[in-house]
Amino acid sequence: MKNRVKMKAFVLLLIIYYSLSVNASFWTNVKRTELYEMMDKHIPEMHVTMSDIDWKEMYSKAQITSQFQNTDFKVNAHLTFKYNGNNEEYDIEFKLGGKSSTEFTKPGFNIKITNSGKTLHGTKNFRLRSDQRDPSMMRSKISSDILQKSGLIAVEVGYTELYINNNYHGFWVVSDSVKNKWIKRKFGNVNYITDLIQCRSDYIRFDDNSAKRRCTNANDEYADNMTKFNKFVDDVNNAKTRADLEKIMEVDNFIKYLAWEWLVCSWDHFLGIYGHNLYWYLQPNGKWAYIPYDYDLDLGQDLWTSSFKGKMINDMEDCEFTNISFKDFELDHPIVKILIHNNDTFFRECLCDIISKVYNPDTLLSHIDDVKNLISSYVKKGRDSGAGKINKSGKDTDYSYEHFLQNTEYAYLYSHRSSTKSYGLKDLIRRRYNYAAAYYGIDKNHKLINPRPVSNLTSFDIYPHYFEKGKYPDVIEFVNLNQLPEYTPNLDYEDDSIPTIGINAYAIFSPSSKSNSKTTSSICWSKTLGYQCCSRCNIIYEDNDGSWGFENGKWCGITSSCLSNINKDECFSITLGFSCCSSCNSYFEDEYGKWGVENNNWCGIKDSCQNELS
Repeated sequence: MKNRVKMKAFVLLLIIYYSLSVNASFWTNVKRTELYEMMDKHIPEMHVTMSDIDWKEMYSKAQITSQFQNTDFKVNAHLTFKYNGNNEEYDIEFKLGGKSSTEFTKPGFNIKITNSGKTLHGTKNFRLRSDQRDPSMMRSKISSDILQKSGLIAVEVGYTELYINNNYHGFWVVSDSVKNKWIKRKFGNVNYITDLIQCRSDYIRFDDNSAKRRCTNANDEYADNMTKFNKFVDDVNNAKTRADLEKIMEVDNFIKYLAWEWLVCSWDHFLGIYGHNLYWYLQPNGKWAYIPYDYDLDLGQDLWTSSFKGKMINDMEDCEFTNISFKDFELDHPIVKILIHNNDTFFRECLCDIISKVYNPDTLLSHIDDVKNLISSYVKKGRDSGAGKINKSGKDTDYSYEHFLQNTEYAYLYSHRSSTKSYGLKDLIRRRYNYAAAYYGIDKNHKLINPRPVSNLTSFDIYPHYFEKGKYPDVIEFVNLNQLPEYTPNLDYEDDSIPTIGINAYAIFSPSSKSNSKTTSSICWSKTLGYQCCSRCNIIYEDNDGSWGFENGKWCGITSSCLSNINKDECFSITLGFSCCSSCNSYFEDEYGKWGVENNNWCGIKDSCQNELS
C-alpha cells in the first residue's frame, strides 16, 4: 500500500514537472545555449548586490522621460544565480540598459560576467528587460523560438526573477547580447571579429545611404573600421541581380529572415520604418550575414498605419494587419525587389518551411500554452507587486495579470496611458497563418501545394471590424466582430526534420557547431581510465589503450564508431563525427566538402560521388 502511495506521488510530481516546463520535443534538432535550456525547465533567481551608494545613484539615473536622457550608467556588482536549489557566484558589470524601453517605469539592465574564462552556462553578456509594452510578456520568447525552430540563428530568450540588494524587483525577460563571444558561439571560434556592425538608430535603409551614417561597428577595438561595411552598402545599391548579391551576402538566409519578419508582422527590423535592431556580420568567407535582435515588438505589438509611409494603409486610421500582403507590408526596398518581388518562388519555399516547422496552429498554439504555464505564477507575482518600477517619471501600461491571461489568447488590448496596443497572441498567429496559406498556396497539413495555385489575392479585408470594450483611462479591449472559430491543435503533428532551406551554411557548419550524438553513442572505453569520449573523430595520438583526441583542454577517447567508418568508402565527414551519405544528394558545400541529410542527421558526400557527377 505504501509503495502504491509513493508511486502515485511520484507520477503526480512528474505530471507537475512536465506541465510547468516547456515541452522538450519542441526543440528536437535545435542546438541551444545551456542557460536557455535550463530556463525552459525552471525559473531561476538572479540576486544582484552592490553598495547602497551605487544603487542610489543608479536609481537616480533611471529617472528619465526620454530615451535620449539615458546615461548607460554602470557599476561593478555581484551576482548570485539560484537555480533548482543550487547557488552560483559571479562578478558582474551591471548597467542600465535599453533604448525606448528606458522611458517606461520598469527600465532594463545589461549584465556582463567579468570573471576571466567564466560564463553563466554558456553566455557572457545578457540583458534583462521588462517587455512592459507587451501584456503577454511572451512576444520576445515566442519570436525567438520561431526563429530557432526554423533553423535561423537567433538571440535566445528566457525568464528570471530579479533581486537587488535582497529586495524583490519583479519578473524579467532574459535575452542574449550580440557580442564577440556570441558570434564565436554561433558562428564558430573565429580568430578576429573586425566587422560586426550594429544598426541601432532609427530610419536606416540601404538605398538612401543612411546605413553608412547610422550604423556603427559594435566591436570597440575596431570602432572606426567601417570601410568594408560602407562598400557593402554601395555594392547592395549597385546590384542589379540576385547573382550580384550572392557574391557579397548570405542571400538565401536573408530571404528566410524576411519571410519570418513578414509572418510575425515585424515593423522593428529591416522591413520596418526604422530599419534597426539588427546586425550585419562579415564572415570569414567574405559574405555578410543578417542578424535581427529585440523581438518584443513582433507578433502584433504596436502596429500603427502611420509606420507604413507610401503604402495604401498609411492614410487609414487602423487596419487588419494580418491581411496585408508582403508587397504592401515592406517599404519598397530595391534589394527586396531584386530578391523577392521579381521572383518570389524561393521566398515562398522559405515561408512554408517556417510554417511547416513552427508557424502553424498545431505546433505554435500548444507551445504558447507550455510557456504560459511555465511563467504564469511569476507574472502574477510580478504584476500584483508592481516590483521593479523604479522610474517614477516613466510611462506605465497598467497591464495586470488578467491582461496577461487575455492577451496570450485572443484579446486585442490597448493601453491609453502608454499608447500601446497588442493583438491577442493566438489571434494574430492564426489570422496571419490563414492569410499566408491562402496567398501562397499552403494546405491544411502546412505544406506547399504544387503546382502553385493561381491566386489573384492581394491585401484583402483590411478594414478593421472592432468595437471597443471598456473606457478611458482603463485598458480597453478591441473586440473583433469576425471571430475565429475554435481550434484544437493536433498534438500529433510535427515537423522535426533538419532545416535545409534558407539556412546559413557557414554558421551551421562552423567547427564549433559540428557535433553528432551518434559519435558518442558507442561504448566509451576511455571512461574506465577517467577520460570522457570525444565529440569528434580527430585522432591526435594512439597507444595500447586506443586512439585519443584532445578537446576543451583535456584528452578524450575516440569511439569505436569513428574507427569503424575510417576504412570504408572515404568521406571527409568521418573525422568530424558524421557518417558518410549513402546517396549523392547534397544541400551545402563548405571548406570541408559537400553535405547531405539522411535519417534526419547531417552526413558527408562520399568522394566516389564526385566521380559519378564528373
